[in-house]
Amino acid sequence: MTFQLERAAIEYFLVTAWAGATPVGLDGQEFNPIADSIRMTIVNGDTVQGSIGRQNNNRIENVGLLQIQIFVERAKGSSAWRGYAETLQNLFFNLRLTDAGEIATTEEFIRFSPTDQHPYISAIISDIPFTIATLNAPFIRYSYK
Repeated sequence: MTFQLERAAIEYFLVTAWAGATPVGLDGQEFNPIADSIRMTIVNGDTVQGSIGRQNNNRIENVGLLQIQIFVERAKGSSAWRGYAETLQNLFFNLRLTDAGEIATTEEFIRFSPTDQHPYISAIISDIPFTIATLNAPFIRYSYK
């Protein structure tokens, strides 16, 4: 499984689940944020062996972090972004996805909230005319080698 498939699955889920609540900027696409919009990016991290098995049956865990910036009008204060943040946290809390970006019931490709690392707000900055809150959602993508 590839980084591109990982991104496509996460983007598909986010856009579908968010259902047009606000404009969504996707990773690698031109996006000019407006008040009440979000922008996502994916940061990849460590790769660790998750099991010891036969060739082509070793589970590899690719650690990643989904970051979603929430843009709101600066003058509205924290209540403006908190509702969006809570909705996003609930969307990604213990979420399991297939490689098609659907909610997994058996074979999972991506698992959010690995080892109790649940979605959280990592930063809040003021950048006129916005307040920007960043939600981080840790995940693991599984592959086999």
